[in-house]
Amino acid sequence: MASLSACFSSATPPEKPLALVQVQSVALSDVAKSLKITGAVQSRAETPVAFLTAGQLTELGAKIGEAVTKGQVLARLSSQEQEADVEAAAAGLQAAEVRLKQANATLDRQKSLFDQGLTTKSAFDGAQTALETASNSRDSAQAQLDLAQESAGYTELKAPADGVIIRRLYEIDEVVQAGSPVYVIAENGPRKAALNVQETAIARWDRSRPVQVSLVSNPAISTTGTVTEVAPSLDATGTVQVKVTLDDGSKMPLGSAVTAVLYWPAETRIDLPASALWQTGEVAQVWVVDAQNIVALKPVEIESYGTDDVVISSGLEPGDRVVVSGTQFLSPQQKVDVQDLGA
Repeated sequence: MASLSACFSSATPPEKPLALVQVQSVALSDVAKSLKITGAVQSRAETPVAFLTAGQLTELGAKIGEAVTKGQVLARLSSQEQEADVEAAAAGLQAAEVRLKQANATLDRQKSLFDQGLTTKSAFDGAQTALETASNSRDSAQAQLDLAQESAGYTELKAPADGVIIRRLYEIDEVVQAGSPVYVIAENGPRKAALNVQETAIARWDRSRPVQVSLVSNPAISTTGTVTEVAPSLDATGTVQVKVTLDDGSKMPLGSAVTAVLYWPAETRIDLPASALWQTGEVAQVWVVDAQNIVALKPVEIESYGTDDVVISSGLEPGDRVVVSGTQFLSPQQKVDVQDLGA
């Protein structure tokens, strides 16, 4: 019995298997940084619509966001003054036509008398002059009526193109001055995305690359675009407004929110999977493996975070082996079994 116990006590316990980790060798690579920002879809052509005459607004027939067609009546001014002018001009034309008719009759009578030698040359010439004067007066009265009727037409405000109402600048009963916009229409057709970009991002931005633009509400609807306008100064938000003309914005409603991805020129950096990062408090670290497959934590400086990667600015050298998978149960100076993923 004693000898049996001695046999059990001298048996060697089985070795604990080494933790398996996947490592990646550090290498410099060209990293193209990107920046995702939000913006809104706009029409490439936004047209202010104004009356050609002053007056009091009596009707506003279009609402913000409403689609309108070319020639559609959007608003009306009080037309009482214009209607009175048309009536007065029509009455003036009617009187001028009566005088012209009388002058024609007088000239016919004077010509008949002159041919018979029953009137003087002076009387005949006077009748001719009176006819010319009446004819000129009639033409002038017709022009006055045409002008009055044209002015009466100015009391209706019509859409100059198909589009969507995006702004209304007056309310009913307000007095509008000639040329002062009442509505702003975003015309149908090519569209653009208006983005507000930090000035520091503008300085390093690679404008030669297309901008990817997607709807916030439905990211599956996306298109590319080209930068066509960069504001020369900061706006009230402290950012620079950038306009991107969309290659195909037909499925992106005006005013809808979009995200845009802007790229910076590629730079040589160390890029690692985000899974390699081991955060302790505010200190960013990674697990490195030495030649004997012993792990240790090494602090690093992070330049930027991507969706599934991190760009390291310092703390590692090319050739260092970094654990990218299997970090959960590691401890310093622990020996591990290594699966090398290469660079």
